[in-house]
Amino acid sequence: MKPKLIYSLLLYFCLTENTYSQSTGNLPSVEVLGERRISNIVRLPEIGGTTIFSGKKNEVLLLDSMNADLAQNRARDVFARVPGISSWELDGSGTQTSVAARGLSPHRSWEFNVNQNGCNVNNDLYGYPEAMYNPPLEAVQEIQIIRGSAALQYGPQFGGMLNYVIKKPDTTKPLGFETQQTYGSFNTFNSFNSIGGGKGKFTYSAFFNYRSSNGWRPNSNYDFLNAYGSVHYKPTDKMDIGVEYSRENYVQKFAGGLTDSMFAANPRQSTRSRNYFNPIINLISLLFDYSMNSKTELSVKAYSLLGQRNMVIANPNLATTADTIIKAIGSYSPRQINRDYYRSYTVDARMIRKYNLFDHESALSAGVKYSNISTDRKQTGTGTTGTDFDLTLKGAYGIDLLFRTVNYGVFLENLFRITDRLSVTPGIRYDYLNSTLNGTEHDVYNDFRPVSHSTSRNILVSGIGAQYKTDGNIDIYGNYSQAYRPILYSNLIIGSSTAVIDPNLKDASGHNADIGIRGKIKNILNFDVSAFELFYGNRIGNITLTGNTGNPYTLTTNAGDARNRGVEAYLEIHPLNFKNEHPNSDLSIFSSYAYNDAKYLNGNSGKVNLAGKILEEVPQYISRSGITGTVKNISATFYYSAVGGSWSDANNTAASKTNPGVGYVSPYQVLDFAMSYKFHGNYNIGIGVNNLTDKKYFTRRTETLVYLGKGVLPGDGRSVYFSFGAKF
Repeated sequence: MKPKLIYSLLLYFCLTENTYSQSTGNLPSVEVLGERRISNIVRLPEIGGTTIFSGKKNEVLLLDSMNADLAQNRARDVFARVPGISSWELDGSGTQTSVAARGLSPHRSWEFNVNQNGCNVNNDLYGYPEAMYNPPLEAVQEIQIIRGSAALQYGPQFGGMLNYVIKKPDTTKPLGFETQQTYGSFNTFNSFNSIGGGKGKFTYSAFFNYRSSNGWRPNSNYDFLNAYGSVHYKPTDKMDIGVEYSRENYVQKFAGGLTDSMFAANPRQSTRSRNYFNPIINLISLLFDYSMNSKTELSVKAYSLLGQRNMVIANPNLATTADTIIKAIGSYSPRQINRDYYRSYTVDARMIRKYNLFDHESALSAGVKYSNISTDRKQTGTGTTGTDFDLTLKGAYGIDLLFRTVNYGVFLENLFRITDRLSVTPGIRYDYLNSTLNGTEHDVYNDFRPVSHSTSRNILVSGIGAQYKTDGNIDIYGNYSQAYRPILYSNLIIGSSTAVIDPNLKDASGHNADIGIRGKIKNILNFDVSAFELFYGNRIGNITLTGNTGNPYTLTTNAGDARNRGVEAYLEIHPLNFKNEHPNSDLSIFSSYAYNDAKYLNGNSGKVNLAGKILEEVPQYISRSGITGTVKNISATFYYSAVGGSWSDANNTAASKTNPGVGYVSPYQVLDFAMSYKFHGNYNIGIGVNNLTDKKYFTRRTETLVYLGKGVLPGDGRSVYFSFGAKF
């Protein structure tokens, strides 16, 4: 800890000795012209670039003035203003952001189309959609979220689109610099440093982020690295050519799941000391934007994700069986080695054309997309008996498969302005998918016979949205969009010794629909209230059954048709502005609330009738509230999260001593605090407390994640952090 502290203090004092011209600051991509921005959440415009947002439920989170633990990507606070966002907390590291909406699974945000600067970062959106890459939130300018209506423009997923927009450089000077150093409980250290600027027709930016911690639980330490660089060239005012590169690399130890009794006795305990997780992700993007004239714009992105995921796994059974040295051989048992290699190449071209129809300006947006993606999966290899992170292989892999997905997609959306206030936006999307599987599965067949599978799909989805502007800044909106989710590669591979895959799995399909009203009243009230329905036909879920031996096992199958109906509401009020605005002070009170009535409409598996069962992993309610007080350069925020209970499997099975991976996830409440102080124009300090009351809780159970083991995954207890930074 001491060398890191000395390094940061030296950096801080060296910076204070230099004088730079003060930056005018970078404006967010979504800005409110002519008004003082008082909220950390705004909406997307009807048209942005080549994309139509009219009639779609959306949110934009502005991070530059948000009081939150950005250093550790604290999702429950960062997304607190977005109603209905559920968050899984595997640990307090923030290395994996797992969020979802409307009752979908948050697992590594795999129900969202996750983007960075408009480029998809899911490993394989149609085959293995986990988003292992997450940018450090200190580098992010804003987070854009479009609900299920994004299916037409971004791909037919149920969750919608989530886009991290990286901060833009200050182009008024050749060199700008920003640094933020954070220290916290459990020897947590985070160092974020960035540069950027512009000269002539060139602009550039880059950042480097290093984070490490021992973790709240034993055996949960990690070292995290993330880097980014971009160069843009504008030969004319109408053209922008850019190249961007991102890299993420971290090694994290996992403490493993606990049984219910172990969690009740001591949620910090761990009986696993040799399990490691190591993703290495590289993102390369080539960008071309061209404004042909005031009516026509073109955007082309060619990008690639190149990476790997490595796991070293020791004794992934119940935590009651400790991973100890075997006396007979004088060493630990050999560990399991799992490795994935990812290669994806995508070209995405979009164009928008604005035109006059019936004396109103309408717009046609169209796009084409090509992706070629491969996942080389090597699992259940025999590793060493050591305790450190070691990928040395001692024998052949029990699973050695190559998955490949080829996707051609095309979409059309047209915004028709019927009147000055009413607009209607119909759309259609077509995707061709070809998925192949080749390799060997010794663990399944006990020999190395070749395994091969190929399937092609033609997917056609459509939707329509409408928006009506009332007097002032209030909109009434509605949308209906079809959605689709093919069988994932992970559905085809057994994840644990008690997991079984249905050989007759089918793709899932359904729709998203919502209707609501949103807007603002002066600088006093900001609101968005809507009702929604998500229908998920042939939903793939986990069902707990009992085998012939009397032991429980988990079957992954098309559990049945499911439907979630609910309400999403956001309300933010600034009581000090009722009479007059106070330029140097503000009091903001916000509340986001979502209610989920999520049930299976039908479905049977063996003797289990799923009709009326509560959909797995869906909290009945998610309520997140906060209050922010600002006086001049001091700002403080209290966050309160209350999340309802949920079930971890489709047939709502109670937890047992032998199978704690399924069961009920109890409701929980967590309180956080964050405060910041800005001084001398360039400097800031911050302090925060996560889980202020030291609440004992967990957000999920795990059955199929072999590197975690079966059982309860505890959320972190109380932690404190302190940060200081400078910007020139």
